[in-house]
Amino acid sequence: MIGVDIIKIERMAKAISICRFVERVFTPSERQYAEAKANAAQTYAGLYAIKEAVFKLSGRGITGAFTDIEVLHDEYGAPTVKLGGKVGDIIKSKVYVSVSHDGEYAVAVASTESVDCAPVLPGKEICDADMKMLTRRRFTHKGDYGRVYVIGGSSLYVGAPLISAEAAVRAGAGLTTLCVGEEFLPAYRERVKEIMLLGLKGFDEANLSTICAKANVIVIGMGMEKSVLPDIIRFIFARFEGVVVCDAEAINALCSPLIFSERKSKLILTPHIGEFERLAAYVGEDDAEQLALKVRAVIAKKSAYTVVTDGLETYKITSGCAAMAKGGSGDALSGIIGAYACRVPPVFAAALGCYHFGKCGEKAAAVKGENAVIASDIINCL
Repeated sequence: MIGVDIIKIERMAKAISICRFVERVFTPSERQYAEAKANAAQTYAGLYAIKEAVFKLSGRGITGAFTDIEVLHDEYGAPTVKLGGKVGDIIKSKVYVSVSHDGEYAVAVASTESVDCAPVLPGKEICDADMKMLTRRRFTHKGDYGRVYVIGGSSLYVGAPLISAEAAVRAGAGLTTLCVGEEFLPAYRERVKEIMLLGLKGFDEANLSTICAKANVIVIGMGMEKSVLPDIIRFIFARFEGVVVCDAEAINALCSPLIFSERKSKLILTPHIGEFERLAAYVGEDDAEQLALKVRAVIAKKSAYTVVTDGLETYKITSGCAAMAKGGSGDALSGIIGAYACRVPPVFAAALGCYHFGKCGEKAAAVKGENAVIASDIINCL
């Protein structure tokens, strides 16, 4: 059994201005959560739709107080519900909820069973036929498939940039160079075959200039330390006219003054829910499409289901499985997107990359089992 509700965000904007409406309907923690968002009315609409969906799930309509249903959020930002009062007496089993916004409406679904189908998401579906954009032509050479430079790594996260670089190679990049701290080069020399290596000395202006001159795509952030990242990103943004894929710590580094100004680069961001919320709070916009327009970037908002948007075109990605919820998966995805961005426009690179990555995760899980899959297994299915 499921409950579904939809509410117009404009209607909620009017409702929250009514005396005591917010206090009657939302708990203190819900109010604190909504008021911290750039678009409080949109967030309140989502919370309200979840509560209505749970009431409908009960089969008895609005039974008890709205505050008997409290919407919480897990460590990844996904909504959960805590039931009390009459609603808690009626619904004894665990309730799973999902919510989506399309800019005008908030839509919520509540179910007593974990729902394996995608929630209502904005955008167009990606399918296998779309992958034909990446078909290789017979009479071509490696230069036709782009040069990807992967910048990342630290003493704690040696494997992260290597996973990304290996994924770029498997996804079809013509030439892939792994750029790591010079002191870490010995750790990589015996582990790479098809990948070239370049050592960096902190904020290495000479080598960064070389990268900007030679690369078609720069993938940055995987496993990096915070210290020099903002300076490196500013340097690249000011000089590089190709595509930059920012993942992991590079996304957090963007939350600093003037980092988006005077940018020559085309930008793809691949945040998980937590990274997205930090960026949204910094920019002051928590709708993915509007945020993409504000920062002039493609955003792939990663979760169990992923939304990819540049603010003008939006794609929903429903491929993938729980096997992919493991360290290294995001690193692999950034490399795949980087390889595709050498050949198709950024929004398509991100959408196709997320879709194919999810399908490969499904293939790997079918062979290894969901608990056993690691990022390298997914890469090997490309």
